[in-house]
Amino acid sequence: MSKGKSPRKRKSPASDEAQPPAPVPVPVPTPERRPVVSERRPLALDDLARVVRQMVGAVLDLADRAAEVISKRIEGRA
Repeated sequence: MSKGKSPRKRKSPASDEAQPPAPVPVPVPTPERRPVVSERRPLALDDLARVVRQMVGAVLDLADRAAEVISKRIEGRA
């Protein structure tokens, strides 16, 4: 490019020329991904978590009942 000249413009392809069709992507089936051993919790941990949840629920139920009994005794004295 010399001094004072603008860059050349690209020529568009002629409309009467046949253009090849754009390639269509072919879907490739991917194999089902198995979880890595470290991604899965062992069954023993699942069982332990379930048991702990049940125990906490039972303790909360017991504490709720005890609070009811205590509050009824206090109301009976007053």
